[in-house]
Amino acid sequence: MKKAGKIRNKMMAGLFAAALLAGTALPAYAEYRDMTVSYIEASTYTLSIPATVNLSETEEVSAVIGVSDVNIATTEQVQIKISSGVSSGKVTLTDTKDAANTISSTVSLTTGGEGIADDAVVAAFEGASTTPVSGGTLYFSALGDVYAGSYEGTIVFEASIVTK
Repeated sequence: MKKAGKIRNKMMAGLFAAALLAGTALPAYAEYRDMTVSYIEASTYTLSIPATVNLSETEEVSAVIGVSDVNIATTEQVQIKISSGVSSGKVTLTDTKDAANTISSTVSLTTGGEGIADDAVVAAFEGASTTPVSGGTLYFSALGDVYAGSYEGTIVFEASIVTK
C-alpha cells in the first residue's frame, strides 16, 4: 500500500505541476490605447495706429504703425495694409468747407520715397516681436503751398494674420 500511496502522490504532484505549467502557458491579454494631449494658444495682437496725423506744407511727416501684446504662431505674420484712403500712392485731403478744394500728399514707406502701391503691406510683424520685419512707418510728403482752410482725409487700415 505504501507503493500505491507513493505512486498516487507522484501522480498528484505531476498533475499539479502540469496544471501549473498549463496556467503559465496561457497568454496574458493586454490592450493599449493612445491619449492625445494638446493645448491651443490663439494668436493675438493689439494694433497701434495714430488717430490723427497733422501734415505740413514744408516738411515731411511720419506716422508709426505698430503692434503690442503680440503673440502669433511661428508660421504666421501680422500684416497691415491700407484698405482705402490712399490711391496711386497719394492721400487726398478735402477742405471741410469746400469739397471742390483738395490737396494731396505722397505716402511712402521710406523718407522721400515713391508712393506706395494700392495693395502694399505697410507693416509686418512676426513672433512676439513689436519690431516690424518690414515697413512700420508711413512718410507723408510736404504739401507745398495750400489755400487757407481745414483739410481732412481718412486712411482705413486692415490688419490680418497670414501664413508666411
